[in-house]
Amino acid sequence: MTALREGAARAASALAAIARRHWLFLVLLVAGAVLRAVTFFAYRPALLYYDSIPYLDNAEQLHPFSIRPAGYAIFLRILPLENELAVVPFVQHLLGLAIAVVLYLLLSRLGVPRWLAALATVPVLLDGYQLNIEQYVLSETLFGALIVGGIALLLWRRPLGLLAASVAGLAFAGAAVTRASAVLVIVPAVLVLLFLRERPSRIAALVGAFALPLAAYAVWFHSYHGTYSISGYGGRFLYARVAPFADCSRFSVPPAERVLCPTQPVGRRPTIEQFMWSEEHSPVYRVAVPPGKTRAQVAGAFAKRVIRHQPVDYAKRVVRDVLHGFAPTKSRRRGDLPTARWQFQLTYPIYRRNTNAYIRKYGDKRAQSDPRLARFLRDYQSVAYTPGTVLGVALVLALLAALGVGRARRSGLRSATFLFAAVSLAVYLPTIAANQFTWRYWLPNLVLLGAAGALGITALTRRAPSDAGGDGEPPRGAAAAPDGNGTEPVSPAAAEPAHR
Repeated sequence: MTALREGAARAASALAAIARRHWLFLVLLVAGAVLRAVTFFAYRPALLYYDSIPYLDNAEQLHPFSIRPAGYAIFLRILPLENELAVVPFVQHLLGLAIAVVLYLLLSRLGVPRWLAALATVPVLLDGYQLNIEQYVLSETLFGALIVGGIALLLWRRPLGLLAASVAGLAFAGAAVTRASAVLVIVPAVLVLLFLRERPSRIAALVGAFALPLAAYAVWFHSYHGTYSISGYGGRFLYARVAPFADCSRFSVPPAERVLCPTQPVGRRPTIEQFMWSEEHSPVYRVAVPPGKTRAQVAGAFAKRVIRHQPVDYAKRVVRDVLHGFAPTKSRRRGDLPTARWQFQLTYPIYRRNTNAYIRKYGDKRAQSDPRLARFLRDYQSVAYTPGTVLGVALVLALLAALGVGRARRSGLRSATFLFAAVSLAVYLPTIAANQFTWRYWLPNLVLLGAAGALGITALTRRAPSDAGGDGEPPRGAAAAPDGNGTEPVSPAAAEPAHR
């Protein structure tokens, strides 16, 4: 009994020490958990958007969906949904908390001060838009978890292990078959391993574990749709992107594509959303598809023709939309999707007439909301969101650090900072370039840019190794990233400051 009491006392003392060292993050984590509980009970059993119903249908049929990859449908298939749809937001809220924990542990391990590492998780833990998206049967939360998991595996330990590299590749592949925009994530991941001078076998493991699942998915997709791809609607999305400004008088249009030329003057045309989905407004639905082609391929060929002949018009619109994400408030411009779609409503929002039918199918009587909790969340979200300018500053600081400005050159954090910033851009920029801007597509930046900014600040302000003596030895296997610019790696001791 004495030994038992002594063991319990030691455990309690250790837990108290951990709580004292990480008190700020623990407070934020508890607050995030409470807010997620409020969100969970405010809208039951889950929030359903236009895309939610196809995801649920595909979870039952489980085939490669032509509009978007089937990764999220596979995730839903794994969950026990037979009697309770609420399991989806419950698991997603847990994933949101797990993302914050992984980010905090990784940033602390890399030498970011604990207070700054904790603040970097605030957008994930407390942002009202993040809370909102986790309550929806939508892919964003799973997508963010896979991306963060892959990044953490690459940066956690030096040298990188073969298993960690392989699992990171699988995580990025999972993200790509959840949202096709993640296909480019492998590029900054490989660059970072080159910067860190990892063994060729680790780079091969990362690329192989990423490429093989995507190749298998493309073969599966081909068996249903006759083409090797992970999505069949890319051409249609790109057409909707360029149709508002396309000027067919500037170039020759093949007969099969002429119906796609908008007839209305620029400025009076349908929105991107209408060009994509509206049978009334979009010429896509009137295309006479040539043999051996698909509607999406014809639309995509027209869109690429427009981009080649109107590159400045295209670039202006893409840059304008990309920068709009960094606006201080969640404003809506003409032609944008309503911002209110990603804001808490006072009553349960119904987007499809068959919403309640699907809710009954999974065991609940009907969609419902708690007016008091909904009002609280609406008021909370009106002030508790991350201004785009804050994340914009975080991105700029991260890019400056990655370029080696000032003290960042010898900080040992340039590769890690680059990875977070570049992955954020690799996900965000292609989405806006090939589709429309919506605050939903902005949300992955909440997960990634806070961490990128914290790493950037640390790299830009960290003392040079020659001045950083007395820090002591780092934990066994701790990360010690080199600059990634062809110079000698920073020593492990310098990469793990005394405040760890």
